Amino acid sequence: MGERTLRFIGSFCHSLDAKGRLVIPQSFREKLGETFCVAPSYDFKSIAVYPTEMWEKRNEAYEKLGKLNPALNRYLEQFYALSYDEQSCDGQGRVLLPANIRQKILGEERDVEITGANDHIRVVAETVSKDSWDQFSGELPALLDMIAGLEKAET
Repeated sequence: MGERTLRFIGSFCHSLDAKGRLVIPQSFREKLGETFCVAPSYDFKSIAVYPTEMWEKRNEAYEKLGKLNPALNRYLEQFYALSYDEQSCDGQGRVLLPANIRQKILGEERDVEITGANDHIRVVAETVSKDSWDQFSGELPALLDMIAGLEKAET
């Protein structure tokens, strides 16, 4: 599977069932493959679902940062404690989000937004997603100015 076919895009709203299972949209399931990794996002504000290949690349990048940095080690301890490899969807396209990561990142929220995040899927509580959209909307004029400046710098 080429790099281009692994690009996750789009946004879907779903609810977790009583057991903490989440339906993964079909277009995302096809790109994830049979098994994948469920982990915290880099900022621990959402749950990330990685194809195994992308998960391995993320781990290699962390390993290159060095093992003697105490702050990095504390970060990685928590990151790996909330990471689960060899996850898979059931026959109905659902994945069980492990209780520990679900409780620490989503809390009691059951309504979530599942979004493509280029090389992985992002699962975030709908309330957090709305707050993020509101913040983005407020920052949009400044972001557009910055992008315009980058475009001018390239020409």
